[in-house]
Amino acid sequence: MAKETEKTEQELLLEKIKGLIADSNKENVKAADVEKKIADINAEIAKKLDNDGIKELKENVDKLVAEVAKAAADIKAMNERPANKEAEKPKSFKEELIAAVMEKSKTNSKLLTEVNDASGKRLSLKEFFTESRMRQESFVVKTEMLESSIVQNYVSTLRLTELDPQRVGIPLTLYPHVTDWMPSKTITRPNMALLVVYSYSDGTAVKIEGSASTISSFLLKTVSFPSFYLATYFTLSDETLDDLPEAMEEISITAPSKIYDAIDTAILGTTGDDSIAIKGLFSASGTYKFTAFTGSTTYSASTANANKFDVISKMKLQCMTNKYRPDTVIMNPADVESLAGEKDQLDNSKFDRRITYNIIGEPATVCGMRLVLSTAITADTVAVVDSKQLMIGKRKDLTMVMGYNGTDLTEGQQTVVLKVRIAFGVRDPLAVIYCSGLAAGVTNITTT
Repeated sequence: MAKETEKTEQELLLEKIKGLIADSNKENVKAADVEKKIADINAEIAKKLDNDGIKELKENVDKLVAEVAKAAADIKAMNERPANKEAEKPKSFKEELIAAVMEKSKTNSKLLTEVNDASGKRLSLKEFFTESRMRQESFVVKTEMLESSIVQNYVSTLRLTELDPQRVGIPLTLYPHVTDWMPSKTITRPNMALLVVYSYSDGTAVKIEGSASTISSFLLKTVSFPSFYLATYFTLSDETLDDLPEAMEEISITAPSKIYDAIDTAILGTTGDDSIAIKGLFSASGTYKFTAFTGSTTYSASTANANKFDVISKMKLQCMTNKYRPDTVIMNPADVESLAGEKDQLDNSKFDRRITYNIIGEPATVCGMRLVLSTAITADTVAVVDSKQLMIGKRKDLTMVMGYNGTDLTEGQQTVVLKVRIAFGVRDPLAVIYCSGLAAGVTNITTT
């Protein structure tokens, strides 16, 4: 009973200590009142607890103090978060370029010059090239252009809770670049090593008594996909370079579309063989690319009055038969436009429940899969893919080099070179179903 009473006393004292800590954190608390409560609690501890009880109480108080400190730190972080709200927002490409140039100027003091004249106070790149004309100097900056945190210059970064409810249903991108939806990873070597499937068989079956079971295999091996540079260049005048934000504005307008479009064309193209260029996803060369849609064999004459949506549905079925769950349909915008324009015998627009539209009338999903539109994929073709089985390897992020080239000196301008080095590979061709002729696919699966 004595031990039970002692435990009760500890609990009562611990409650008083909790109250003391709470009171000490209140505003307008008097130090004299806190000191008196401390003295009363110390007197009770000495009177009611032995050494073991005091030791146990101290351990409980230490835990209590740690919990209170953690709670205070969490509250402080929550209160400070609005002050850092601007830093949490994703950067635009222009902001990323300016940050990269400012970082470069820390190691090259001549790069930026602060100018204050009739045109106002500004940072200028012009003086760097004016002084370095005889030396033909250039400067190089690297940006994180391929990272998902980079947005285009005029994209709103409002949170969904800050949007008008009627706008929440609008997809962020119907025409995303491949770097926006394909998985990617950083590679440190010229080649991207990717674990791929090269042999798969399912021998699972009923085993008759006294007979051998049937073998199944799922074999993997590492395949090397080489990386290649994609580059472009353009010129800026000395007048534009005289103002850092203006120069970066011009670059950010021109650069992203040039580089992103080049990556789209390389990956979603039908050319390339991994010898001098990235092998396109739909290139006929090589092994690790795609699996052809078996519309003329497996699904031949399988659907009455078939249309293009039936082809996509059958392609999804083929991918699922290969043990993958496709999540993306890649189409050329011209094909989607023709789908929307189809009419029935009474010239009414056809409606297919397998396609959903957003509130502004654009197609968003087909057969439960996200629709990605790109002019990089050939018209009258379509692909159904499990996007997790694709991989982009980033060897070098976007690099910007600025300097003199050819007649730049006499014409008062500088050349800007942009380049990025990437690789592309497919883990398993069975996860990529490609129809090289959409109209022919409709014919093949139509019941005659």
